[in-house]
Amino acid sequence: VLFLLKQFDESVLNFQYILFNNLRVVFLLSFGGTLTFGVLTFLNLLFNTLTLGAMFYFDLTSDNLREFFFLILPHGVFEIPGLIIAGSAGFKLPYELLRFALGKKNEIISEEDAKEFFKLVGISILLIFIAAVIESTITSKLATSLVE
Repeated sequence: VLFLLKQFDESVLNFQYILFNNLRVVFLLSFGGTLTFGVLTFLNLLFNTLTLGAMFYFDLTSDNLREFFFLILPHGVFEIPGLIIAGSAGFKLPYELLRFALGKKNEIISEEDAKEFFKLVGISILLIFIAAVIESTITSKLATSLVE
């Protein structure tokens, strides 16, 4: 993880950059699944999981596991669930469309389905906002102290 941080200019890792980058992922997970019947959501979740797993493995084999947890856990406690919730929103509407197609419900998307979808998106945005605050303050200070 430290290797990756050294590649970025410190000014890039500010609140606005982190927030908008992660919101882009939330919207891809949430709305991309609806547009592609869950395929984009699945691929996005898979890519993010593989990236985090590769970083974990790299730090594990490099004896940098302590740094990995210092740099991921403070904001990851909010960011990872936020992304998972956004992914569940991305699967929500395709799931309801499939239920309709199979004759298990009478309307394509009910008002309740839409409310649940937007509730999931709202919760994920809130968690991503909290994670961005933590990442741009606490995690960035930890990273700076670990790099020096």
